[in-house]
Amino acid sequence: MSERSGVSTASIKYYLREGLLPAGTPVSARKAEYDDDHLRRLRLIRAMLSVGGMSVTQARDVLAVAEDPAFGRHERLGIAQYLLPPQVTPPEAESDAAAHARWTALRTEVLALLRDELGWQITEFAPALDTLTRALTTLRDLGYRADVAFLQRYGEALRPIAEAEYQVIEEIPQVEEAIEATIAYTVLYEPVLLALRRLAHEDVSARLHPNAVN
Repeated sequence: MSERSGVSTASIKYYLREGLLPAGTPVSARKAEYDDDHLRRLRLIRAMLSVGGMSVTQARDVLAVAEDPAFGRHERLGIAQYLLPPQVTPPEAESDAAAHARWTALRTEVLALLRDELGWQITEFAPALDTLTRALTTLRDLGYRADVAFLQRYGEALRPIAEAEYQVIEEIPQVEEAIEATIAYTVLYEPVLLALRRLAHEDVSARLHPNAVN
């Protein structure tokens, strides 16, 4: 299995000890057989730990939901995305009541825009809401434009991209492979989006200043 997966034997044994990888079928006191399901699980484990940057505990939580028939496909893919970094911690009311109040008001405003103006079906517990809130708070503290309505342009531009990505993921019937794809599209394609945005900035600036020397 190590040869077929590219995962070291030591790592496989570690995943077995941590309960991330189910045991194989025993064939002797020191040997067990593994199948394609184990190889798929290894790919998912590597995606969560190496690509997604999850802890072993978080990876175990994702796998628990993935195997629980009480959860639907949406919830199974969602928990994987929710546990991906960054994980932003809001200011606590006990330590800074004013900052907590500003944060809560801004977060509520962001959620209302996404739900009411863009019609997005998202929960109030989505970690990305805290990431957005922190970014807008930092921009405002530095004196830059950070009105919530400006987010609508970004949302309208990104929604078709998300639809195209999830159409690909939706075609994957096996839940564990779909979770792996969700992690890959979330983590590995975010640098692609950021790089294209910077290149677009260069193009716009060049058109605004056509006499600049390249």
